[in-house]
Amino acid sequence: MAWRRSGLTITLILISILVSLAMGFGENRELMRLLTFTDFSLRGSQVFHHTFPAMLSTGQWWRLVTPAFMHFSELHLAFNLLWIWVVGSKIEQMHGRWILLGLFLTSATLSNLGQFLVSGPMFGGMSGVVYAVLGYSWLWDKQGYRPRFGLPQGLMGFMLIWLVLGYLGILQFIGMGAVANTAHLVGLLVGLLFVLPVRLLINQSYR
Repeated sequence: MAWRRSGLTITLILISILVSLAMGFGENRELMRLLTFTDFSLRGSQVFHHTFPAMLSTGQWWRLVTPAFMHFSELHLAFNLLWIWVVGSKIEQMHGRWILLGLFLTSATLSNLGQFLVSGPMFGGMSGVVYAVLGYSWLWDKQGYRPRFGLPQGLMGFMLIWLVLGYLGILQFIGMGAVANTAHLVGLLVGLLFVLPVRLLINQSYR
């Protein structure tokens, strides 16, 4: 069965659910402070946070990835994990868990870093990873590589429109909350760029 070959995908989903519930979708600030890209404190309406070099120098390397597991609403969680299951499981089944793990770690780290540099540490979610797996699977099929993922042709167009709406502020205007637009864009670029090394790796393995 498919779920037996999707162990990493299921693990990422379960961690996201557990972390999001444990932090009360943002209500548990003390736990949230342990998982954000850098530690922070609130003084009134102002957010004060450590710098990126300070975070690295204190050995808190887990923070590069952990913001991806934090979600701030049930809808946010369900939307992201649906795509992780639909697309991430396909990547794991067709290309293996190590490819998916590499794509997850790279896209989570770089999208988290990009978003932090733009907005500070008050963000979270798998959205950057979602854009990475969608971009990866779309370009793989677009290049005509085999086997195909076979995702709907219009899916990438929908996600690009969603990205543009986020940058225009329309999603926030209609009540979707703050959107990590930079994380989305960086994740998409990581997914697209990940295709070439994986293709070369797969070709090498058959020689």
